[in-house]
Amino acid sequence: MQAKITSIYNEGSLEGTPLIGARGFAVLIETDSQRVLFDTGRRGRYLLHNLMSLDIKPESIDKVVISHRHVNHTGGIEDFLRDREMPLNFYAPKSAMGDKRVFGRKGFIIPRDLSDKADVYEVRDWMEIGNKLFISAPMSEDLGLTESFMVLMSRKGPIVISACSHAGVAEVMEAVKKRFEMYPHAFIGGVHLGRDKEKASKIASVFKEKNCLDLYLNHCTGVSGIMYLRKELSLKGVNDFYVGTVLTMDI
Repeated sequence: MQAKITSIYNEGSLEGTPLIGARGFAVLIETDSQRVLFDTGRRGRYLLHNLMSLDIKPESIDKVVISHRHVNHTGGIEDFLRDREMPLNFYAPKSAMGDKRVFGRKGFIIPRDLSDKADVYEVRDWMEIGNKLFISAPMSEDLGLTESFMVLMSRKGPIVISACSHAGVAEVMEAVKKRFEMYPHAFIGGVHLGRDKEKASKIASVFKEKNCLDLYLNHCTGVSGIMYLRKELSLKGVNDFYVGTVLTMDI
């Protein structure tokens, strides 16, 4: 049996396609005839455009998982719900569930007129939401931001799909080891790096030490961050994960 992971929303898109690259993050994970959307990017119209260009109907998505409260990960929710009829389940840490404030908001809010389309479940601990597909317990960074990542259990072992890894790559690795008794062999998504060479060196050391050398990185990793990691880990091991990139693996 195979699973498929597709980049739906990211700062870059595949050349020669109508796909839009924009600031934000969303990934589609398909396992056993189930489609799970992990985050929704910043702007709903870009999310819907990329889904349409990839021939993925919003109605065909079965569940939505939200990693954390930042708008680059939650902004597409309202437009996504307005473009479908059937209700679906949302999964998110409590801190990702927002409230209205005078100067904008943090976290997502389901508009009242769309509340019948979204059943929201709080992620408090590890959850299995599909065949060999898991949501992590919320993890905290020093400033108190909590974030959940996802794990797909392939035949080779765990694969991490992470939006930003705000808690730290090493901490994510150890959480996977504790839950599955092995480190991940592949890592997909963001590692919140940017232009920090020292941090890149530390992250590269973690990937080397844990023998996690199959990397597909995007979003907050940044162009410079990916280049720094390639200097440490090799060009072949650190791959771009642009919008439209599709990965398949045996599960």
